[in-house]
Amino acid sequence: MKSSPSLPILCGTDFSTAAAAAGEVGAALAVRLKVPLLLVHACQVLLEGAELDSYDRAIAVWRERLRVEGERLRGLGAEVEEILAFDAPDVALVQVAREREVRLLVVSSVGRRARSRWLWGSVAERVAESAPVATLVVREAGPWVGWARGERALRVFVGVDFSRSAEAALQWVGGRRELGACEVTVGHVDWPPEEAARLGVEGPLGLAGSNSASVQSLLERDLRAKVERWLGAGEVKLWVRGNLGRTDLPLVAMAEASAADVAVVGTHQVQGLARLGQVSVSRGVLHRAAMSVACVPAGAAARVPGPLFRACLRVLVAVDLAEPYGFAVPYGYAIVQPGGTVRLLHHRLPSMLPDGEEGLEEWGKERIEGGAEGEEGDEGRKGLEGRLRELIPEEAAGRSLRSEVEITVGWETAEAICAAAERFAADVVCIGAHSRPGFTARAQGSVALAVLRQSRRPVLVVWPPAD
Repeated sequence: MKSSPSLPILCGTDFSTAAAAAGEVGAALAVRLKVPLLLVHACQVLLEGAELDSYDRAIAVWRERLRVEGERLRGLGAEVEEILAFDAPDVALVQVAREREVRLLVVSSVGRRARSRWLWGSVAERVAESAPVATLVVREAGPWVGWARGERALRVFVGVDFSRSAEAALQWVGGRRELGACEVTVGHVDWPPEEAARLGVEGPLGLAGSNSASVQSLLERDLRAKVERWLGAGEVKLWVRGNLGRTDLPLVAMAEASAADVAVVGTHQVQGLARLGQVSVSRGVLHRAAMSVACVPAGAAARVPGPLFRACLRVLVAVDLAEPYGFAVPYGYAIVQPGGTVRLLHHRLPSMLPDGEEGLEEWGKERIEGGAEGEEGDEGRKGLEGRLRELIPEEAAGRSLRSEVEITVGWETAEAICAAAERFAADVVCIGAHSRPGFTARAQGSVALAVLRQSRRPVLVVWPPAD
C-alpha cells in the first residue's frame, strides 16, 4: 500500500538556523511531490501566574514569526500551511502527524526538552521514536534540495538486519528511488558467534572477531535476496560486517565510508523506561551520524502484494534412515516446482563416546561421518548418501528436478536440521514425524516439534501413514 499522492509533508520549526535548513528540505520535497507543506511551531505556555496580555503578546509574536517563515518557504515554490501548536515539541509534532495523516515528518537535529535529555533524548530522537511515519532529521540541506530539484543523485546508506523494521527502511528507500536518482549502499552488522551457530558452521572466527569466509558468503547471499525483494535487481552496493561490539558504531562508520547524504534505519520505537535495558540501534545512529538520518518505524511498512502463490524451488527433506521415515520424501518432491531442487538430509548422532570429555568437539568432527550400524569415515558417508539417493523418485528427472544429498553429524538433531535449512536457503523444510504430537512426544522430545519451534523457515510435518 503506497501513500496517497495528496498526503502532506510536516516540518517542525523553532525558528533556528538548523530549523530553517530543515524547512528548505521540506519545501523542496513538497514541491517535488506536489503536496502541501505543514509548517508547525510548538510552544509551551504556562498560563498559571501569567498576565493575559503577556500571553496574548507572546502568541502574536509566535504567529508572526511563523507567518514570516511560511512566506519564505512559499518563495521556494511550496504550498505552506502554518500551524501553531501548544504542547511539548515532540508531542505536538507527532499529534499533528497523526491527525493530518502526513507522509513524512521533517525536523532539524537541534532542539531538546529542557530536562532529562540523558533519558528522554532530543526532540528529533523522541519524534523518531513516536511518529507513525518516517522522520527525516536534517543535518545538511544541500544534498536534499539538489536531489529534489533533479540536480544530483542522492547517496543513501541503509542499515539492514532481517527484521520487520529493516523491511520498512528498504521500502522507504525504494520510494525515494522512484522519485529521483539514488546511489544506494546497504550495510548489515552481525554477531559472528550467533550467525555461525545459526548456520551450523564450525571453526574459528575471522580476524578480529569477524565472520569466517563461509558465514560471510552465506550472509551476503541472504542479504542480496532480501534487498532484491524490496529494491529490485538494480545496482546496490552491499556490505556485511561481523562485529563483537555495538551495532550502531560500525553502521555509522559504513555510512561515512560510503559518503552518504542520508543514513536510513528502521526503528521498533521502544520508548521511555522500556528502553533502559535495551540498546537502540536507530537512536545510536541518529545520535552519532554526521549526515542526515531517516528513521522509519516498523509499522510504516506497507504490505507488499505477493503472487497468487509463493515460488517453492528449494525444499530440504530431513530423513532418519534408522527409522522408516522416508515417507516424507515424496511430499518434498510433490511441493517443489519444476526446475527446483530437493536436498535430502540425514543427521547422524555419534555412535560412541570418546574417553573423557576432552577432544569431544574434535572427535565429533572426525569420527562417525554418518555410517550405518557403526560404519565410519568416507565409506560410511558414501553408504548413507547411497541410501538417500535410493529414495529419490524416478519421476524427478521428468520434472527437471535436481536432487542433492547431505550428511551431518552432531548431538542436536533439530538444531542441525534448522542450520542446514539456513545454509541451503530452503523455501520449505519437510520432515516426517514418528507420531502425532501427544504427551509422549512432548515429554520425551520430538525432533519434528523441535524443528517447528526453532525454524525460521516454513515447515511441513508429514505424519506417518496409517497402518
